[in-house]
Amino acid sequence: MPDLIQGPAPVGYQFMVSLPLSVLSTASLLCAAPRFEGLAERLHEMRAALAPPLRDELCLLMTFAGGYQRFSEQIMAHLPTNASDMGFDEFLAHLEATPDIHYQWMALRALARGSAADSNDLQDRRKAPAELFDLAGSPDEWAEYLRRIESEADPPVVAKLIADGGELKRRLLDALTQFWQVVYAEEFEATRSIMVRSAAHQQSRRLPATFRDTFVAVTGRMMPERITALIPVIRFVHFVPSCYVGPYVAFSHYRDELVLFYNCRSTPPRPDAPDGTALYPPLKALADETRLQILTMLRGKEMYAQEIVDHLQISQPAVSRHLNLMATAGVLKIRRDGNAKFYSIDTETLARVVDTLRLLG
Repeated sequence: MPDLIQGPAPVGYQFMVSLPLSVLSTASLLCAAPRFEGLAERLHEMRAALAPPLRDELCLLMTFAGGYQRFSEQIMAHLPTNASDMGFDEFLAHLEATPDIHYQWMALRALARGSAADSNDLQDRRKAPAELFDLAGSPDEWAEYLRRIESEADPPVVAKLIADGGELKRRLLDALTQFWQVVYAEEFEATRSIMVRSAAHQQSRRLPATFRDTFVAVTGRMMPERITALIPVIRFVHFVPSCYVGPYVAFSHYRDELVLFYNCRSTPPRPDAPDGTALYPPLKALADETRLQILTMLRGKEMYAQEIVDHLQISQPAVSRHLNLMATAGVLKIRRDGNAKFYSIDTETLARVVDTLRLLG
């Protein structure tokens, strides 16, 4: 008698435009803009339009947990099922009605999530939020922990944020309200039609059977390792169009659901138009003198990161940002050898770009 095997349930998909998700994602991306090459120029313009005190406050609240979207991910996880139908006032009312202590625990979970995402230490991955609350009382250990999860906020400031959920809530609501009023209310209305058209286009497509292939079809990119690792637990994906992620994807994960922000600006303008979506990431990655110089250096060989830094004579963080964008866009391949990363040109990607441009021409 053959064995009976129950396979995993197929992943469900939804393409949606959501004001609350767009507010949280755009605020987070705006704060991350200086650290990522290739994000939409409009993010830098909105960032410059904010008064420095508001910009600094918003970015503190978005990034104190280390990753630019870890705290907003926790807020997204607490949104109701009808969040896609909310206007800003309803979104704000929901945040206001959320108990103070929930903000404290969201902050602690965001900090603990940083530990899980960035550390290979099994004990760190199992660290509970309550342990982090206690750790905040030990200044040296607390500072070391925040450094390890790459939080750029001052340790006493972060300790104060997690100590008082009511104060954290008040500051978050004030910052998001001002962000909405100063720049994003008008921006959301200006880009809503682009997002709606993209969501409708993707929803109408005949998508592949597997999530991995659907990811490629929607984003025009290969699936990164961090999302690949989530495949066994993901049962539903909310695809949310974004006008600002450029050649990247942004995502938030909670329970068995994934919220994935993809670039909607590369959606074809008409259903019968050639689909040049796959061209955007590599062309964006190549549209820079330094990145073209890196490509020339790597012709026919591979180099490790420090070699590239030495040849370019610019800062290591700047080179890392360029390499990250080029690898994210599929222009470069990465080979790991211990702690070293070796970079080489992905010739298949460049060949596809040439072929697609030829077809479009």
